Order: sequence, then structure tokens, then C-alpha cells
Amino acid sequence: MTITTPVPALRADIQVHISQHEGNEVLIIHDPDGIADQDIMLEADLLNILQMLDGTRTVGEIVKELTESLNAQIDVAQLAMFIRALDDACLLESENLRQVRDYLESDVREPVCLGHSYPADADELRTFIDDIMKSSVADAYPTNAKAIVVPHIDLRVGPSTYAPPFHAIRDTDFDLVVHIGTSHYGWQDRFILTNKHFTSPLGTLKTDVALVDKLRAELPFELTRNDIAHQPEHSLELHHVFLQHLFANREFTVLPILVTSFHDLVSKQRNPERDDKVKTFCETLKRVIDESGRKAVYIVSGDLAHIGKRFGDQWNAEEFLDTLRQEDYEVMDAMVRGKSYEYFTAIANNHDRRRICGLPPVYTMLQTLNPGKGIALAYEQWNDSPTGSAVSYGSAAWFD
Repeated sequence: MTITTPVPALRADIQVHISQHEGNEVLIIHDPDGIADQDIMLEADLLNILQMLDGTRTVGEIVKELTESLNAQIDVAQLAMFIRALDDACLLESENLRQVRDYLESDVREPVCLGHSYPADADELRTFIDDIMKSSVADAYPTNAKAIVVPHIDLRVGPSTYAPPFHAIRDTDFDLVVHIGTSHYGWQDRFILTNKHFTSPLGTLKTDVALVDKLRAELPFELTRNDIAHQPEHSLELHHVFLQHLFANREFTVLPILVTSFHDLVSKQRNPERDDKVKTFCETLKRVIDESGRKAVYIVSGDLAHIGKRFGDQWNAEEFLDTLRQEDYEVMDAMVRGKSYEYFTAIANNHDRRRICGLPPVYTMLQTLNPGKGIALAYEQWNDSPTGSAVSYGSAAWFD
């Protein structure tokens, strides 16, 4: 989308109305198809811009008309940013919307990380994974874990933290992977399921559609059917290629679950076990798996801290890496003790100022499985010095 090409039209099915909010008139945009995450609230004076989005005007023409009608300078960059935000929310009849609709209608989820985070060629990918697995001593720990936490940091950045947890399930007897990961791109609901299968250069990883449907049916509330959050998400995909290669001769399916932010619970210092939706989901998930008779292994995808200028801090992360390491050790220690309450408290006590994206999926596993005491397997930091930022990540395992 450039300043000289027509801006895509606002979707004809989008509902726009004026409402009152805290004494002011606001615009409410509602997507009846549920593709947009939620109702969007805008300033009422943006209505004239929405009315101009008919597919015939360029950004430059919109700026010109607004300048003439309002007798005021219009910031081209801000207008372009606003239009891009509408497009990102799937409110415009654009190529982005077409791709999203194609995804929603498909029964597979195509990979998004191949060719950069990992090789697109199947043979190269197998060698790539084998090399990662050789970075850790295979018999350093037991190999029959019932649950593991694995990072989702880019495989080119922190590969050696992937090997220990996958070694830890090498001899686990499972026919179901309960795969719980961070949702970075979609917040349609607290928990986001999908019936789609996952493809990679190594083939198709089958989702256990019957079990997903059973979980939905057993919950006393309706979970969103919109699974668009899975389409751009890397947190599960980076584990899929390991599962497909390391267990190529194993018959198993996956139960994929994305968990969205716990920011509201952290800000209120409200432990998720007191949140009806979280508590009920975890209880129902455990019961459905137990009643299925399946042999389940839990794989959790989550990183630790995100600090520094890239993430909104005013300081350079490199100066605090030693302090960060100590704080991360405390969080990991709480995690491997296996108590969801202690783990949440260790993060919430400082209002999650380090932005630990693994909090929601790790908590979900701990609350569901109550796995007892585990062991920390690996810990690393990525010092992204050009941006003054850092990400930390680690892995852990729980055994019978």
C-alpha cells in the first residue's frame, strides 16, 4: 500500500456506529464475522476518514480532500499508519484479508518460519535438527519426562536450549502431545484452540480434532472459534519440526493450545486459580485427557524475560544481564517446584516488569498437570546489543 495506489475499501459487512464512552462520542467498529479480534473503539471524528475508504482514493487524495474540507494540515504518515492498522485488523478489502480468509477456510496451517529460522529443504532440516541435538549430552538426564518447557527463541539464536528438553522425552511413551504455547499475535480469547493440522517440510503433524472438539464441548463456556492467532504464530511451529524428525516412526497427534496474556491478572495481583475461566479450562483439559485414555506428554513453549529499549525500557539491557540472570533463576526455581501459585507469584510480585511471555502457557501446564518437582535443564540470554535489548530463555523437565 503506497501513497499513489488506491486504499482498499472498508469491508461492506463491517458495522460502524456512534456510542457514548465516559461522556464522549466514540466510534465502535464491529466485525460480525469475528475476524477482527474484538470491537474497536475510535475517536468519533475519524468517521469522515472511514467514509472515504471506498477503494477509489489514494492516501494522497484522502489527505488532499481532508485538508480542503477541514482547512487543516493532515499528517500523511499518521494517516498511512491508521490505514495500516485498519488493514492489520482485517477491516479492509485487501490482500491481507484475502490471505486471512483463505487460512480460516483451510484445514491446514502452513509454516511461517521455514527458510529463515530453519531450512526449507527437508534433508537440510533433518541435518539441522541432528546438529542441534548433538549440542547437548543425550544421557545427561532421564529420558522419560512427562512434561517439558522449551523456548521458542529463534533457532538460529538459542539452539542449544532446545536439545536438553527434547532429549528428556526421547523414551517417553506417548501418543498425544498436549502442546501449550504463548500467543503473540492474537487475543481473541484466553485460550485459542484450532482444528487445523500443521505442515512443514517434514510432512503433516496431525491435530487431534476429536479431542479438540471434546474439550470445546465439555467446557461450560464457549471458546472463540476464530483461530487466526495460530496462522502467524511461531511458538508451536518451532517445536513441530523436532517432533516430526525425532519421532518420525511414532504414531501420535497433537492438542494445540495458545494462551493469551495474563496481564490483567498480574496487574490485579490476582492468581489465575481464582479466575473462573482459567481454573475451569485447566480442570476440563485434565479431565478430557484422563478420560480419553491417551498417553500424554506436555510440551510448553515459552521464553523468559524481554528487557531493554526494544521492549519499551529506557535503559540498555546489557548493563543488567547479571541481575537478570539472578532474577530468572528465581523464576525458574519457582517453576520447577511445580506449583502454579508459586510460579505466578514469583512473576506477579514485581508486576512482570521483565515481560515473561512464558507465564500463561507454563502456568496452564502447572495448574493442569500439577507435575510435582522438576529440574531446570538449560538457561541462556540473547544480548541484542544493536538494539540495547535482551531476551532470556531456558528449558526444564518433569519426570514421573
